[in-house]
Amino acid sequence: PLPYELFKKYTAELGLSEYDAFVLTDSKAFALYFEEVIKHTTNYKGATNLLIGPVKSWLNEQSVEIEEFPIAPAALASIQTLVDEEKISISTATQKLFPALLENPAADAAALCEQNNWIQQGDSDQLGAWVDQALAAYPEKIEEYRAGKKGLIGLFMGEVMKYSRGSADPKKASALLREKLDA
Repeated sequence: PLPYELFKKYTAELGLSEYDAFVLTDSKAFALYFEEVIKHTTNYKGATNLLIGPVKSWLNEQSVEIEEFPIAPAALASIQTLVDEEKISISTATQKLFPALLENPAADAAALCEQNNWIQQGDSDQLGAWVDQALAAYPEKIEEYRAGKKGLIGLFMGEVMKYSRGSADPKKASALLREKLDA
């Protein structure tokens, strides 16, 4: 397909911005790589963000083209799938999983997450224990929060993340914290 046809497909059919479509169709090889990625994910915007962000950055740092990128399109799509399934956060995806796959392109993304304890913990019993620990560490801050200092939620979230070593599901942890603080 011609770059213009792909540009039209990306904006009209996939709902991407003109900027995203422009970057994706910048080179034929880059567009073809993206075409392969989207065979394995329907989150076109997420896949685009991975390509335009971490992938482009790596290519620029290495001064190479996409043809020399070590991670297979299906593996890149699996990173997006893990984020979409809320198994890992986007920051874990870009700061931990992406570099790990660059080191070992043949590795399975989900298996790497399991081995390194990067899977977010949404288990309510475990989450509840971390939230209780965080609240117990700052009883005086609970009163300040209840008196209107809502910004303290960040302090408690930081504690939950510390106790969970970053594996707590942030959305669920935040909701549970608010529930207990507003009780």
